[in-house]
Amino acid sequence: MPQVRGRQTQQTGKGRSRRKAPPPPPEPEYDRVEASSVVFGLVMVFAVIVTGAALMGGSLAKIGDRFGGAIDGTAGALGFGVADVKVVGLETDRQLAGMVERFTEIEHGDNMFRANPHAIRRRIMATGQVTDARVYRLWPNQILVHASPAEPVALWHNGEEWKVVDSLGRIMTAADPKDHARLLRIAGKAAPDGTPALMRAFARHHDLAGKVSYAQRVSQRRWDLKLKSGMTIQLPSDARIDRAAVALAELDQSEKLTSRAVDRIDLRVPGKTYLKPTRSVGAGSAPADS
Repeated sequence: MPQVRGRQTQQTGKGRSRRKAPPPPPEPEYDRVEASSVVFGLVMVFAVIVTGAALMGGSLAKIGDRFGGAIDGTAGALGFGVADVKVVGLETDRQLAGMVERFTEIEHGDNMFRANPHAIRRRIMATGQVTDARVYRLWPNQILVHASPAEPVALWHNGEEWKVVDSLGRIMTAADPKDHARLLRIAGKAAPDGTPALMRAFARHHDLAGKVSYAQRVSQRRWDLKLKSGMTIQLPSDARIDRAAVALAELDQSEKLTSRAVDRIDLRVPGKTYLKPTRSVGAGSAPADS
């Protein structure tokens, strides 16, 4: 009998060990999100924003203006509101100084952080009334503009009378030619327009201006320089005048070209310098590499 019970016990144990594991719990079911619900939610959010804007003043733009105004007000309260716009370098021309100040577009109390020096300089230079401008923010509350006025550089005869021309090629109507009798004389149609290029040429050959009797504008695109010695220097178009002036300066330094017995120096061909001697023998001009 004990043996029978032992077998039953073993069978019972084997039965227990063979039971299957319980199944895993079912996964939770998630609600499907319909695209229409997302769109509806976005519309509702936008509607709330618009409603808030209407209550605060009528539009989103006004919200931005009020927010910007709050920032400007805070900057002013902290001492960063513009208290002064000062223009230096134009003390002799109050009208021009006032114009430059207006083109800063800065008013008393404006936020110093919004005063962009680069943007202010671009506006001033775009007027064409000054040769240079530098803009500084002097913290906490001052804008300083240092501008260089255009200066009289030439006298132009328009066929009837003499006119003073500044370095930007403008007619200085308020200037009396009698007060500028020593200025370079220029001639030709639209000669004032080419004056800036001519001034660049003189800047690259510093001794040339003092040797020039007058400058003749040719075809409204280039210059012929008539020297006091009787020599003529034919310059290329304004776009190439800088390189030609540098080449002439180098030749003048090494060969004393403008002091020689030469009737004409032709610089119109890039990379070449053609000379016509005062007493030429034979045909043509003598070319020289430059």
